[in-house]
Amino acid sequence: MTAPKIKIGFAGTPELAFYHYQELAQDKEFDIQYILTQPVSKSGRGMLKSNYSLQDQSLSVKTFTPSNLKQKKFVDEVMKYEIDLLVVVAYGQILPKWILDYPKFGCLNVHFSLLPLYRGASPIQRCIEKGDYESGVSFMKLNEQMDAGPLYFQSKATIKDLDFYEVEKKLINLSLENLNSVIKRIVFESLKPKEQNHTLASTANKITKEEGEVNWKNNYQDIHRKFKAFKNWPQTFFIFQNQKIKIHDMLIDPNKRGHAGTIAHVNKDSIGVFCNNGCILITDLQFPGKKIISAKDFFNSKRDIISVGDSLN
Repeated sequence: MTAPKIKIGFAGTPELAFYHYQELAQDKEFDIQYILTQPVSKSGRGMLKSNYSLQDQSLSVKTFTPSNLKQKKFVDEVMKYEIDLLVVVAYGQILPKWILDYPKFGCLNVHFSLLPLYRGASPIQRCIEKGDYESGVSFMKLNEQMDAGPLYFQSKATIKDLDFYEVEKKLINLSLENLNSVIKRIVFESLKPKEQNHTLASTANKITKEEGEVNWKNNYQDIHRKFKAFKNWPQTFFIFQNQKIKIHDMLIDPNKRGHAGTIAHVNKDSIGVFCNNGCILITDLQFPGKKIISAKDFFNSKRDIISVGDSLN
């Protein structure tokens, strides 16, 4: 006798959530009852619409885009669907208690850190910024506290020297490799989650635009890590003559020393800026409203703008 399919609801918003939806949809043991995603909205972080992937596909599955998760009409409609599990991947809102409680096995959340480390909105960026050697994916049962629910399963990955895009890709692949098997273990094998060690908890606060500005008084290690962590958004930048100039690629020279924030050199290879314990070598940059240019292009056409000895402080 064939086992009944696992009835799933899916809640997610950005592109990485869509990859997880696809993974679930391809498994014949799952029956996706509905999708819960954020209403369409403009985004300042490189995406035209906050949920373009899930919204723009011709999906046969019922899709909800509520602005209020406690609205009676929405609650009544969702409650018509008897699901075993709600799978949550970067939905973008805190789910109310009624949603947490109504699926038979509760809500399974995918979080891109090794919980209890980096609870919050920006776990990938914060672990890169800190210079962590490894990160991973946590499969957690949601409760009413932020990323504090008990853990079903975790998988680790080495992330040393990788930037945001590289770490994100690595962790998404790690999650997709394990997602379906974790769900089946919960439903078919009665897998029980284990409490997190809350004494080890740390927070990954939401990133602000202002954090992208380089503080030249910092060590080159900190500046370079922030550059890698914020490569997607908000990117790293410096202010010179009231212009916000973005840094699109950089190298480091730990042996070249000088006054922090002072231009060390301008040549065809890079624009050198002294920091606390070395020199940042800017190899690609972008002026406001202009295309990205290399240090060579800058040297050939704009080198009179920034000169050796100028201060960026």
